[in-house]
Amino acid sequence: MRNNDIAAARDYHESTKLAYINLANKPPLYKTYSGLPTQPLPDDFPLPDAPTLAAVSAFATPDFAPGGEAGGGPEPGLPTLAQLLYFSAGVIRTGMFRLAGEVHFRAAASAGGLYPVETYLACRDLPGLAAGVYHFSPDTFSLTQLRRGDYRAELAAAAGANSSIAAAPLTIIFTTVFWRSSWKYRTRGYRYCFWDNGTVAANLLAAAAAAGLPAQVVNAFLDQPVNELVGIDGVGEAATCLVPIGQVGPAANAGTPASGATGLEPIGGTSVITAPGEIDYPEMRQMHAATLLTDLAEIAGCRGGLAAPVPATPGAFYPLRDAGDGSNPATSAPLGQTIKERGSTRRFDRVSIPFTSLSAILDGSTQGVPADFLNGPGDSLLSLYLIANAVDDLPPGAYYFSPQEKGLAQLKAGAFREEAGHLGFEQALPADAAAVVFFMADLDLILQRYGNRGYRAAQLEAGIVGGKLYLSAHSLGLGASGLTFYDDEVTDFFSPHAAGKSTMFVVPLGVTAERNRVRPFRSRIAMNLDARSRGARRG
Repeated sequence: MRNNDIAAARDYHESTKLAYINLANKPPLYKTYSGLPTQPLPDDFPLPDAPTLAAVSAFATPDFAPGGEAGGGPEPGLPTLAQLLYFSAGVIRTGMFRLAGEVHFRAAASAGGLYPVETYLACRDLPGLAAGVYHFSPDTFSLTQLRRGDYRAELAAAAGANSSIAAAPLTIIFTTVFWRSSWKYRTRGYRYCFWDNGTVAANLLAAAAAAGLPAQVVNAFLDQPVNELVGIDGVGEAATCLVPIGQVGPAANAGTPASGATGLEPIGGTSVITAPGEIDYPEMRQMHAATLLTDLAEIAGCRGGLAAPVPATPGAFYPLRDAGDGSNPATSAPLGQTIKERGSTRRFDRVSIPFTSLSAILDGSTQGVPADFLNGPGDSLLSLYLIANAVDDLPPGAYYFSPQEKGLAQLKAGAFREEAGHLGFEQALPADAAAVVFFMADLDLILQRYGNRGYRAAQLEAGIVGGKLYLSAHSLGLGASGLTFYDDEVTDFFSPHAAGKSTMFVVPLGVTAERNRVRPFRSRIAMNLDARSRGARRG
């Protein structure tokens, strides 16, 4: 490159511009279709009345009998499907605000309220719904038919002859519109897309459990044929996970394709998912391309658990507590009520919460995720660490949560509100919260086991377990929110126990303040670092 190659200076200048957000190129919250048939969903479905903690902690996968015989259970007709979609990805209420105007509140939490997740389904004939591939529109609460007929065989083949998908009456297909997240969060938004997919999946799993329907998260599938099935390009919008739902029925013939191509006809009509002025973030696009599965051998390598070593629990140990009689410490609100009333906390009161409540939240949320990358109940790619600021009968300090021993091992004692606020990206929420949960993972071990697809699995599971924490906390009358963080500083804070682990997600828990608005915050740690940065010496 020479001095007269002036494109270098222009490219550098453009790529290093600072800006907050540009409302002119904000992508639409909803994908829209024209020229395709639509079917309204019924709105008279019942609210899921199962206790939230019971629904969140349930672990049920389809029990597929030999020969494809029916395993029993309820038949998911159109009202049940409407219930599942509403309580996982629906618009639960709207509000008018002076600056924002009309705001749509969705069933699951989303980073920045950007909702990058789109929802599709493939089903056989169901009561009230013909077999086909459909797109769910939350704003109109309707289904757009993309393809007619039973495509479970094609979907199951793309997932490596997955018997759950072949035999379940319906499978939810989640996709992500990456620009919705990167519009605000830039390249880091790729992480947030999987957190958001996880919170939606957590709601779906809980709603399915409340309806008596088993479900499973499928991370291992050939990306191209799944993207082709729902008519997306796999770049701006891409499939991120599959969730077969319901007891076994007559299995579709899940033949194994010779390659990723399915030879499907293009979907008719037109769709809109973006707005003029979309910005390309090459690192994000390249990261997703590196996670794609292109042959069936790769699918087999992404199934099954990690078999990670169980970390030791040094120091004082505090077993989880119940109310003394084995019951929950407080009434867990029904799942439907919890989701309809849920909202992310913007400010916590600095008051304590019962250890019994924290115990119920942790225990219920860590019973395991039914996923193809895990071995079964209790298995996880994650390690949970906590900062306890104000929990009755639990000394303030830093802790490791041991799901095997059902308790908290103290790593260091002390008041760490300032540290919590700093680690949580200099925000008041973790400083004011009663407790802060940090989801961490051994990425080196995960990537060696699953390849780059393991990164998606770890981020997705963090979002699912984080979503379970949200629901559990709100069902007990507490608040929760998801946060970003300073990655390496979190590892350093919990080391040596957390040495070598990477932070996936952070969720503070506590009592929501009556004035639930963001409080300005700046930790002494940040002020000290800024002051030292002006010094003449390093360190």
